[in-house]
Amino acid sequence: MLASASKPRSILLDKAGISYQIMISDVDEESFKEDSVKSLIERLSLEKAKSVSSKLLNKEKGDNESMDVSVILGCDSLFELGGEVFGKPKNSLEAFERLKKMSSSIGYLHTGHCLLFTDSSACTQNEGNILFNGCIREVVSTQIEFGEISSEEIWRYINSGEPIKCAGSFNLEGMGGLFINRINGCYSNVIGLSLPWLRNNLKKIGLLKVCTQ
Repeated sequence: MLASASKPRSILLDKAGISYQIMISDVDEESFKEDSVKSLIERLSLEKAKSVSSKLLNKEKGDNESMDVSVILGCDSLFELGGEVFGKPKNSLEAFERLKKMSSSIGYLHTGHCLLFTDSSACTQNEGNILFNGCIREVVSTQIEFGEISSEEIWRYINSGEPIKCAGSFNLEGMGGLFINRINGCYSNVIGLSLPWLRNNLKKIGLLKVCTQ
């Protein structure tokens, strides 16, 4: 079960041949505060997974038929540049200011990953969850090196509408990829989900064969 409405994450899972269902969490991201960006996105990924777990529990209590769900995946991504944390921009002006800072700079895309699952013998820690008593959490970070971006290019990009929808104000697999010189680390992590991380941890808990098509 994917605890996200993110289309890029769904596309990644589709291309990887991993079967899944979608249930959107009820987490208010703005209500959570942590000391660091990594702590924040790790917390948010957990809260999203727990929110969906609670929905499934309530559904089982209310319905005669239960959903066949063996694992819940929660993710959250934020971009960090020079100590500043960038989520989705509020408007075009904020997107412009961010992209101007990114020009000829190096930043980091952090994605928090959380797997809730039912095999307690394989879990790394117990979150006290009724349906899913196993939990694996980790933040995967990818370094991104941007080329020089002119103001004209930035406004052309903003007018496309793409950066307003993206954490960090850029989309690697879209027009934003034109501005990136180099990526150090996991490519799919920049899109919103580290497929190597997911594969390794599904194997660890014995669910890779169950989740693949």
